Amino acid sequence: MSEQYNWPSSLLYHPTGDPINIKPIDDNESFSVDELETFIGGKVEYIKLDNGMLVINDQGKEMNLPINDVASKNGYSLYGNVIFVPKIIQANPVKFDIKNL
Repeated sequence: MSEQYNWPSSLLYHPTGDPINIKPIDDNESFSVDELETFIGGKVEYIKLDNGMLVINDQGKEMNLPINDVASKNGYSLYGNVIFVPKIIQANPVKFDIKNL
């Protein structure tokens, strides 16, 4: 099964301040690359996590963007704005054998 992400539940982490909820324009199911590049201010790079994905500026350090302390808590040094996109968790259906209940 391929991984699916809940783009409308994404959080934008600025280097300072609280994260904010962001959603794709026009109620789309995901962001366009142009939208993502606007949020992070540069070329998009993705980091997969167990519970989702980070969308980062691939050249944030080279652009001298400030370090993003909150987003860097995942073990990476991340710079500038960072988007967290949660993974959609789909549980397998539970089957009950009613004969043994």
